[in-house]
Amino acid sequence: MNHVLSSIQVVDSDQVCLHEDHEPNRLDDTCQSISQQGMLLHPPIARRMQDGRYLILDGAHRTAALQKIGCRRIPVQVVTDADYQLEAWAHLVPFGPWLNGLLQHDAFLWKEEQQVEQAHIATIVYADGSKNYVSASEDGAGSTHRLRLWQQIVQSYSSSYPVRRIPHGMNVLPEADMVCLRYRPYTMEEIETIVTQGHVMPAGVTRFLISGRLLNLKIPLSLLLDPRFDEQEWEAYRQHWASSLRLYAETVYLNEKEFMKVPQQI
Repeated sequence: MNHVLSSIQVVDSDQVCLHEDHEPNRLDDTCQSISQQGMLLHPPIARRMQDGRYLILDGAHRTAALQKIGCRRIPVQVVTDADYQLEAWAHLVPFGPWLNGLLQHDAFLWKEEQQVEQAHIATIVYADGSKNYVSASEDGAGSTHRLRLWQQIVQSYSSSYPVRRIPHGMNVLPEADMVCLRYRPYTMEEIETIVTQGHVMPAGVTRFLISGRLLNLKIPLSLLLDPRFDEQEWEAYRQHWASSLRLYAETVYLNEKEFMKVPQQI
């Protein structure tokens, strides 16, 4: 297990960066949970960037919560490109005024014909199978402008409505009172460019499938808050993990909801 534990690193808080926005309510809940427990159970997953910083792939709210609490250091599990798959989430959302607001917004162009995938920002699928392809109304709009419009689309519904995430490639027809918004998967190079330019993607649109994730390490907040990092205490935790880690190789199916409507398969 030592080769797995070697992927855990403790880095300065200002050396980690997020590639996606956070949800305010979820961030508050995460801060409260970590503070009450007095520990971080699951370290965020990170990838080393070309500029030396660590890009958080999974665990944006845990990372932002640790920074908000005042932690000087963030423990991360560092992975390489061979350790993950990068996909995108589709969002299943109820109808609401948010959709009419987007339809009437001058910044967006709505078409029923599919364009080159990179040319449109979102694909909206309706219950009858019809689709709208949403792009920027400005010809030749730059990537930064398109990113802002994408954030505006996601924020228009995520701030007021429950969002059900659907894996990319899973074709479902939404129910009559729902719509499905699909976004194209971005490459790691595109994501790193967005981050180095000082921007973030909307919350909940990237999906990283991580191989060999470390869970339930129970890293104490005191170790992360203290101005002086206690190397001996950290090494003691590493030795404890080395003696208690267990690899679950079998496939596990976990139902995360008590009840949900099942979307119609197509």
